[in-house]
Amino acid sequence: MPKKDIGYLIKNINDKLKVKADADLKRYNLTLTQSRVFAFLNSKGNQATQKEIEVFLEVSHPTVVGIVSRMEQNGYVTSWIDRNDKRNKIVKLTKQAEALGMDMEHRILSNERKMLSSLSDEDIEQLREMLLTIYKTLE
Repeated sequence: MPKKDIGYLIKNINDKLKVKADADLKRYNLTLTQSRVFAFLNSKGNQATQKEIEVFLEVSHPTVVGIVSRMEQNGYVTSWIDRNDKRNKIVKLTKQAEALGMDMEHRILSNERKMLSSLSDEDIEQLREMLLTIYKTLE
């Protein structure tokens, strides 16, 4: 069997992670990207501007508008124009979303532990450092 290049392996790992995460999140009517917004808002005290979400996800404004709109339709966030700066739209997790937060966090951690179970703690830290180095090189 031919040796697979690193980029190919990273892409395929990402694809498998996305398929698994989307299947796990289907029960919540969320996608992987929406769950990342969910986690980001949770880390920011349950609210942030759409611009902050754009920067975090590294996607365009129209993409974030669509993500937030679908999350709003599903009852996970509310949004409104910032009174102090009409250029900003604030996005906030609803009480319904806050209640799911712990369950989702446990599932994410469990999936990551399973994915990395064949590696030692030292291997995991080395992998993290190498991936960060590659990521920074591509910025």
